[in-house]
Amino acid sequence: MPFLVRISTGLPLLAPTYWIVSCRRPSGKQPNTLCNDLRALMYVHLWADARGVDLQDRLESGAFLTLTEVADLDTFCGKYMRDALAELPEAVGCVKLKARKSKKQRRTVKLLEKRNRLAAIYSYIEYTSADYLSRLHLQPERWKHYNSVRANCLEWISSRVKAIKKPRRNDLGDREGLEEGDVIRLRAVIEPDHPENPFRPEVRFRNYVMVKLMLDLGIRRGELLGIRVEDCTLGGSRGTITIHRRPDDPDDPRTNQPASKTNARVLPLGGRLTELLHEWIVHHRPKIRGARKHPFLIVSSSDGKPLSLSMVNKMMRQLRSRVPGLPSELSAHVLRHTWNDDFSDAMDKKGVPGDQEAKWRARLMGWRSLASGEAYLRRTVRRRADNALADMQNRLEIRHH
Repeated sequence: MPFLVRISTGLPLLAPTYWIVSCRRPSGKQPNTLCNDLRALMYVHLWADARGVDLQDRLESGAFLTLTEVADLDTFCGKYMRDALAELPEAVGCVKLKARKSKKQRRTVKLLEKRNRLAAIYSYIEYTSADYLSRLHLQPERWKHYNSVRANCLEWISSRVKAIKKPRRNDLGDREGLEEGDVIRLRAVIEPDHPENPFRPEVRFRNYVMVKLMLDLGIRRGELLGIRVEDCTLGGSRGTITIHRRPDDPDDPRTNQPASKTNARVLPLGGRLTELLHEWIVHHRPKIRGARKHPFLIVSSSDGKPLSLSMVNKMMRQLRSRVPGLPSELSAHVLRHTWNDDFSDAMDKKGVPGDQEAKWRARLMGWRSLASGEAYLRRTVRRRADNALADMQNRLEIRHH
């Protein structure tokens, strides 16, 4: 669980902790999202320190922020952290030593990042002040004045957030799944005995199992690393894996705990994948020193500890750089896109209607909304649209002749 800590005391700030624990965490936000929220919230506290504003006193007393201060805060949220820190009184001496700045340091952050910061600040002020407002219910006049000033301040911040429109996405440059030839190439080179396998012999089988699970099940890297041995049911020729949501898992020693962003679900395993998992659990994993001290399925080959997210990134980086022919955009999440493309191909061959396909996809991916699949279908949509356009042109050409 992340906290916002003041360096001078080493203690978490009370109000941000109250907001993150009682407002953001209960809504199901994952640790990484909470970290981003608190990083955004740093800016309002840095701004307050730089301007000599006691933010806590402003919220308690009902003074809030003036329109001029909100405009200044808006500008401050567009700065890089280095430039924001340079405005603090304690940093003046350091700034003189680094007076010459690069062009990158003089630029402002992307508008969407600034928008996210202002949105987090809005949520924080809205929620924190609502607590203070609720304590004034026995003082009608103070309640009315506090609520009026609060509404004005929140409206000013909200207008700044709404003024920054989310960029419209297009098909150019967006992430897509792998092409069929790339998938064939990847499946070949990850075989432990393939001559072009880029990994050390002691990790080849583990990495083979990891890539197979991501390619065949479409799971995220966080979901992969969160799987426990007990989540695998391997009796008979076909097994299952249960993907759980375990936020703030006390059994997970990793500082950056992998997390599942989707619903818990049970996924069926084909015969070959069931055999591979059985072999890994029974014959390979127990031989790694330290692996029996915890329940997680995927472990480090050096000390047996649960594998980290950065090691998954390293594995994909090695595949991209050491295997000729694999695309430069290959990543764990691209494999999730690839699974969705393969699923669409399978549904096309079976003649499954589109609405039924969307429901099945959402169930297997753990999505609450059917709309979540849109980002994962860019290559499929492009292929289907291109084929439809080509067919239409051919029919028109035949009709013309």
